[in-house]
Order: sequence, then structure tokens, then C-alpha cells
Amino acid sequence: MFGTLDTLKDGALSALYLPADELPAAFGLLEERGLGVVGFAPDKPFSLPQPCVQVATPQIAPKEVLVEVWLGSGPATGGETGPISWRCDGNHLFGALQADIAVAEADLRGTAEQAYGAVFRCLAEQGYPHLVRVWNYFPGINRGNGNRERYRQFNIGRQEAFLRANRAVTGALPAACALGTQAAPLTLYFIASRSPSQPIENPRQLSAYLYPPAYGPRSPSFSRAMLLQSAHQTAAFISGTASIVGHESLHPGDAAAQTRETLANIASLIAALNREPTGVGFTPADFRYKVYVRPGCELEQIEWELAAGLPDAAELLFLEADICRHDLLVEIEAFGARSPKAQGATS
Repeated sequence: MFGTLDTLKDGALSALYLPADELPAAFGLLEERGLGVVGFAPDKPFSLPQPCVQVATPQIAPKEVLVEVWLGSGPATGGETGPISWRCDGNHLFGALQADIAVAEADLRGTAEQAYGAVFRCLAEQGYPHLVRVWNYFPGINRGNGNRERYRQFNIGRQEAFLRANRAVTGALPAACALGTQAAPLTLYFIASRSPSQPIENPRQLSAYLYPPAYGPRSPSFSRAMLLQSAHQTAAFISGTASIVGHESLHPGDAAAQTRETLANIASLIAALNREPTGVGFTPADFRYKVYVRPGCELEQIEWELAAGLPDAAELLFLEADICRHDLLVEIEAFGARSPKAQGATS
């Protein structure tokens, strides 16, 4: 079901979910082309090559422990800029940071602003100005009432960092997700590029950065998807996607219906990707998917809906996490890429 390193090609940004017990055999390739490795076992049962990040979102399925591996388009080098460990290949930069757990607990808004400020300084110093995709994780995402809710506080801090860095807070925003963990500090990792990427919005959904004040004093700073094109591939990053139409959550308490609605949103996004001049005929089978499931939610009915809706999906990784809204049970993200040869075959 899951890819092996020999399926990854030179000249392209690549990602896969690799069985953890295969990591030692991959260290040579990771040293040469590796951008980053992400583990999801909170107790860190294995060592990871740098830069790496451990995310406290326990893996639910499959049974074998997997890690997320990102490989660059060529030889990679690395370093540190402030709190960020990074590696780059001349076209892409992967970076990761973890904030101080006590500080993040006391002031998530300020911690988010400082973290994103560090990201923007890193991108400026290293010459990768275009932030393409960000993954955000922190505990207690739904804790707090009204505008004191931690997700809303995170959104305030994140947007403040965008504004301080003179970056747009509408339109050209990275793809992103924000998930809640049971423990650990604010953790984020990201991919940036030297060349611009194309933000994509979903016709079925109001752009997140245009949400009304009912969802908080600052809107979430992300696009629904991003297209990144190079001579070797067109890559697509689909943000964390849930059962939201317009700006409203649908099907409260019904994980199966929420999963179907989420898949409808992903299908709409793939269609939107393909309508762009740089669209290349993506199909659902071109993507690998990460599925976040709220703790206590039964997995079986979600798996049934995904088997029906994504029958050709090669890779599905299920993780336990709180979703950014109380009434959401499932969130799905995806990454896919097509080479010029594959693009030509669909034209």
C-alpha cells in the first residue's frame, strides 16, 4: 500500500509515508536529498535524521508505524536560522520548529506570532521567499470560550506575524492546517520555494481568510490549496479540508456524512486545480492523504466512506487529532505531483 524510496524520482519534490523500520536503509538517500522527516509517535520510539519533527498526533492506521519523508529535487544542504532547523535543495526549503511548551501554554497568541516571525526571517535570510505549505499543531485547540478559544488566539498571532512581515493576509496565502494535540508545544513545519506558487480556492467554500467575525476577530491565514510548478513537475498541496460549505460546518455528530462532504470538497478543489493554466489533469489517485480523526470518533465508518470515495488512493495515513472547530470530526489533507510526461499523457 505504501511507497518505497525507489519510487521517488530525481528532479522533483517528493513525499511518501515510509515504514519506520525502513528508515536506516534510507539514511544514505536522506543525507543526499532529504529535506525533512516527520514522525507521529509521541513517545519517539525511533531516531530520525535532521531536520526532523515529532508531532503528537498518534497514528491510528495502518498498523505499521510510518514516517513522512520529504525529498528535494537535488542535493540538499542544511542549517539553523534562529529556532528553525532547515534543509534546502536550491528550489525548496523544508523547515521545522517547536516552541517552548510553558510559554506556548501561557500565551499561544504571542507564541504563534513569534514562531511565524521566525519563519519569515528564515525565508528572507535563506532566499526562499514564497511560503507554500505550513503544518501547525498545538494542544487544546478548542479550549477557551469565545474569542479566548485557543484556535482563535492562534489565528490572531499568526496574522499579526504576516502583517509585521508586510505579507498579504488575503489572496496569496500558503496552504495550511491547524490541528489539536493532547500534549507537547506548538509545533510547525513548512515548505517554501524560490519561485511563486499559485493559491487555489474552493468554489464550494468561502475563502478562510474572508470568514465573518463570528469565527473570531482574525480570519485564518491560509489558502485552500497551492499549485507549485517547475520544469520537472507540477505539485499540488491541498490544505486541511473538512465538512464546511460556504463557511458553515455541516453534519454535526455524523462522521460518515462529514467524510462524504469533505471528499466532495476535495473533488471540487482538484477540479479547481485543473482549471488553472498550470493545471495538469490531476485525479484523486495522484495524491497521498493524511486523515485526522477526532479522539473518540469511530474509525470504521470513515474508512468505509474513504474506500468508496477514494478507491484508487495509494496512501492513507490516519492520525488522532482535535479539529479546529468543536463540531468537526474529520479533516483530510493531501499532496500530489505529476511529471511533464504524465501531464502530456492527459492532454
